[in-house]
Amino acid sequence: MARGPEAGHDPVLQDEPVRPARPLDAGQLVEIDSQASRTPWGAGRLEVALAAGAASRERVLVYEQQAGARAFLVYSTVMDEASLLYMAVAPRWQGSGIGRSLLVAGLAEMRREGARVCLLEVRESNGPARHLYRALGFRIDGVRRNYYRTATGREDALLMSLAL
Repeated sequence: MARGPEAGHDPVLQDEPVRPARPLDAGQLVEIDSQASRTPWGAGRLEVALAAGAASRERVLVYEQQAGARAFLVYSTVMDEASLLYMAVAPRWQGSGIGRSLLVAGLAEMRREGARVCLLEVRESNGPARHLYRALGFRIDGVRRNYYRTATGREDALLMSLAL
């Protein structure tokens, strides 16, 4: 399993514009979700994740600047394994480094919660996300054939992992 370059350094969330999401963030996150994704999670799924609270294994982190959400990610942890479930960056901010900062902070939180590995799946066609994950040390472990729907059929999901 690949090991990330930030594995020995845990950024403190207070030093980053990253914070745990609150139910009041729902409107901004739904807007980012609908603008940034071909297959958005939607308001209902995001509201469930936001309302889950401390008893849930699901967490939502927000990258915020000037009192506005710019990106968010959703992850879950089970024992020593974390799964990056979803990540979206507002189109205006894509390519600015916000996604990387958010993911690095998220990986640090996963590690802080006791996760030893982070798993994710990504569309084979999502070049920017694949590049980010590779740059942080994720490696491809496998392929789920025809996993995602597309406008013209289906596409594969790449399964990736990173030792934390």
